[in-house]
Amino acid sequence: MWVKNPASECVLNPQNGKTIVYVVNVGDRDIQVGSHFHLADVNESLLFFTGMDDATAAEAALTDPQRTRTQQIAAARALAYDRSKTPGKAPWGYRLDVAPGDSMRFSPENSPSDAIEVVPIGGKRRVPGLRKDKQNDHVDLS
Repeated sequence: MWVKNPASECVLNPQNGKTIVYVVNVGDRDIQVGSHFHLADVNESLLFFTGMDDATAAEAALTDPQRTRTQQIAAARALAYDRSKTPGKAPWGYRLDVAPGDSMRFSPENSPSDAIEVVPIGGKRRVPGLRKDKQNDHVDLS
């Protein structure tokens, strides 16, 4: 980005619509998410929570020795926020609040994540099919 006056302050993502999510990775590998990727379309091994209490409960379920790994993951998913189309509720219609081109890596060992700021996807609020197992047309986020 070229800034005519280097002393000026440049706001990349305005405060409008920002929210906080917590992320738990139930997979066995780190997952990296890019700056402009629609969070509802990321790897299914990432679970999103709107409160730290639910994220902590999910992590407790994932370490419960009385359950099989499949049961642990099912219990954690039951606590996670639904990714279905719910305008105004993260992760639907949201992306990470990081600089363009940046990304964040979510590790199974560091769950739940710290508070992650997310912002609404701007522009025409349409995202193309981003995964092979999902429809290939544009999805209207509004």
